[in-house]
Amino acid sequence: MKKSHVNKIIRSLIISDFFLFFSMGLLAPIFAVFILNNIENKIEVIGFSISIYWLIRVITVVPISHLMDKMKGEMDEYYFMIAGTFIAACVPLFYIFSSLPWHIYLLQIVSGLANSMAVPAWRILFTKHIDTRIVGFEWSLEDVGVGIATAGSATLGALIANRFGFNTLFIIITCFGIIGSLILLPLSQSKRSFIKELFYRQSDKAPFKIDDIK
Repeated sequence: MKKSHVNKIIRSLIISDFFLFFSMGLLAPIFAVFILNNIENKIEVIGFSISIYWLIRVITVVPISHLMDKMKGEMDEYYFMIAGTFIAACVPLFYIFSSLPWHIYLLQIVSGLANSMAVPAWRILFTKHIDTRIVGFEWSLEDVGVGIATAGSATLGALIANRFGFNTLFIIITCFGIIGSLILLPLSQSKRSFIKELFYRQSDKAPFKIDDIK
């Protein structure tokens, strides 16, 4: 059992990701329906919105990640992760006020930039603090958490939108996303202070990659 003990930082990162992917999973399967019914009944708007998100993500993730690699310690990754996660969590709330395609495009730009901040920072911290004897086990916990969150939220999001409307769904999504970001804040209260570790591990380097999810 001791060999399978997961440290507090890794647990917090995994639990936070669970809430974040649960919130995203509530909307992802029916995002196209929202655009067609509430923004503009044109399929190309859906394609443009997705393309804009990934274009911004691809353009910004490399320079942001390079900046984090150049800065000493882990304080920069911590703040990038918190800021990016919180901004991404709040984006769905602004869908309530969206009525034109450019509103969606603008929000996709913000979302792409926010994820370019949060995703590489999350991976760097996860890589640095992973327990070396159970690397596969801890990555598998992350994978299982993401899978359960996505599977559990897909149907639920459709049911909520159908019964209570998209505005209610957006509020719920934002709440879960904010919970996911707030879970990351107490990392500094770990038994071995996370903030102190930021200064003691200044020479560490960590990789990042781009894919459809983390």
